Amino acid sequence: MRKTVRWDAGTRETILAARQALVNEGWRRPAIRKTLYRLLDLPGWSKNHYDTLCGKLGEWRDAGLIPFGLFSDENAGNDHTPMTSKQLKEALALLRDMSPAQLGKDGYLHGVLVEHSGDVDDISEMLDDGPVVSSQGQLRREHLHTVITKWQEVVNELKGKGIKLIMLVDYDKGGEDIFEAHRKWLKRIFGLDLKKWGITSEQVRAAGLPANEPHQIEGWSGRYGHDRLRRELRRACGLDA
Repeated sequence: MRKTVRWDAGTRETILAARQALVNEGWRRPAIRKTLYRLLDLPGWSKNHYDTLCGKLGEWRDAGLIPFGLFSDENAGNDHTPMTSKQLKEALALLRDMSPAQLGKDGYLHGVLVEHSGDVDDISEMLDDGPVVSSQGQLRREHLHTVITKWQEVVNELKGKGIKLIMLVDYDKGGEDIFEAHRKWLKRIFGLDLKKWGITSEQVRAAGLPANEPHQIEGWSGRYGHDRLRRELRRACGLDA
């Protein structure tokens, strides 16, 4: 019989240790589900603990038992906060150090669509600040139109051949439906082809997960491995041979 998870101080430390292991691998701000998937090999843990884990982490943060800012929150909403003069100077300094947009070795701009916004920063970093956009599980037409138009401007300025797009979606029927909705829309509005890159059944098995169950990207990627995902995505986007 599997051990029951006890939501005590020991379990809290186990959760934080799993999160820290992800950070050590290169994930900048792991999602809660990504952390949960790293716990699945321990006695008692299952994917069904997700809702409880979210609730407990919220309670522990409010109680001051763990700090805020450890986990990404992709459903946090939107905001605009004006910058101070100091912050503007720091932002300008960061911009000066950024690498400019670049095309793949094949002369195309390679863009990546992901289902969850929590994956955008990490995947972009894997691709040397490459173009990444999240749908947050829906076809957000206005946002996507704005983003693809910006990508077209990059291609025009760099005199590229065009845009190539791949997409990562959850390993379930919802993921397939989201991919098809985006594929048809991008073809109709922009004439662009969208290819599904992951998650495939082979990638699920490579992560040590059962291929006959649904899985979400942020959980799967935590077990698949930061470096392996980086290597394979870079090859898919024409950055490495």
